[in-house]
Amino acid sequence: MLAIGGSAALNMMTETTIAANHRDALQLLYSAEAGIDLGISRLRTNADWGAAAPDPRGTTLVQGRLTDLLQVTGVDPRLSVTAWVFPDPNGDPDVLILQAVASGGGGLGRAVQVTIRGAPATLSATVRNIRTISWRER
Repeated sequence: MLAIGGSAALNMMTETTIAANHRDALQLLYSAEAGIDLGISRLRTNADWGAAAPDPRGTTLVQGRLTDLLQVTGVDPRLSVTAWVFPDPNGDPDVLILQAVASGGGGLGRAVQVTIRGAPATLSATVRNIRTISWRER
């Protein structure tokens, strides 16, 4: 009986650890996606994408704790996100690459990279239409 009880306790601890790791990984993925969404939101009103992404090595667009960036409570305060914007390597002025990295407790981290295309800015439009070309989790 002692062996069966010990085995059940060990199994329960292992399953709890697996569930916690899965929860943390999903929180980090969603945090990185939030960083992408915040970056796109900031780029939507920017008429000159060349000025938003002048450095081919990347320009920081969003950085901070997720609770501060989203201005909400109820989010794990250990979660932080940084999003960079890169110019298109092919030189298209209407294409940008955004990369967001989220980190949390325990040294875990997740990254998302998105390539977006914006409709050319016009004088009459104050908000730029943006379309996602590719999305990948890293």
